[in-house]
Amino acid sequence: MSDTQGPQDAGAPGQDRLLYLSSADVEAIGLSPGELRTAIADAIRQRRAVVDGGRKMRVQVDEARFFMSMADADPGLGFGVTKWIGYAADNADRGLPAISAQIILNDIETARPVAIMDGAWITTHRTAAISALAARSLARPGATDLGILGCGVQGHSNLMALADALPGLRRVRAASRSTASAEALVRRAQAMGLEAEVVQDPEAVVAASDVVVSALPSIDGITPIVRPQAIRPGALALGVDLGRAWHRDGLAAHVDLFFTDDLAALARNGGNPALAHQGSYDGDLAALLGSAHPGRTSDTQRIMFLFPGMPLADLAVARLVRSRAAERGLGTRLAL
Repeated sequence: MSDTQGPQDAGAPGQDRLLYLSSADVEAIGLSPGELRTAIADAIRQRRAVVDGGRKMRVQVDEARFFMSMADADPGLGFGVTKWIGYAADNADRGLPAISAQIILNDIETARPVAIMDGAWITTHRTAAISALAARSLARPGATDLGILGCGVQGHSNLMALADALPGLRRVRAASRSTASAEALVRRAQAMGLEAEVVQDPEAVVAASDVVVSALPSIDGITPIVRPQAIRPGALALGVDLGRAWHRDGLAAHVDLFFTDDLAALARNGGNPALAHQGSYDGDLAALLGSAHPGRTSDTQRIMFLFPGMPLADLAVARLVRSRAAERGLGTRLAL
């Protein structure tokens, strides 16, 4: 694409440039749940080079605010990625989203930045796509009942991603600290053609669910709301919130298999004390997608997928967003 075509150009001809994509640009691309799953799955399957990636650093300001960086690189994908996240739990009172994120893509050969884009939409939907990838391998065949604990942004995105990935879903039960947010999620589920209801007792949601998503806010010290005894035989629990909704006592005794998104990255980061399960894990997405682990082998297994987030998924989706933006002439080219 020439400098006179496509994205709005800023800078003199011949200058080194990067593509800037606003939140509106990223959302306008309109990636579907299936496209997101495919991009992430392909990146995981095709990864060959061993890089010291998946690194994370968190700066905790106070109980309700933190900043975090996540980075990875893959020669096969052609890019390195860094994502900078800010979180403020009380932003709703300001009329602002709780999470903000920016993603920088760098060319793998020159190490020069080639794109910077708003990362909020990507963070929200790549997380849900990871849930959906796990569910396709780990949910019981014929799963019909979905439970959602925590009906904020991740509750909504996981609803859409799982409904697309598991077409047999028929019913949704929602529980949230805010009745209004649970009712909003129920309305969305009903608009998607699903039966849906608000349930006040989170353990009742878990007990009735084939697949249950916990998406409590990222606030240190939040109180668990579900005992592990509530998970029924054959169920899959997806811990978008690292499993903070679950009481840790007795968790290993009531769950048959534990999975995460990236075992190697988890080890490089020295583990993650926020994960509800601090023992060993049976596998990760690479093992499931590459058939190194069969996933679910019984209709009665109780399985938990707890994941802190994969920078490789950010890389895969940001790479696709950049490509689609170039095709459609979205964004602004900025001089470095």
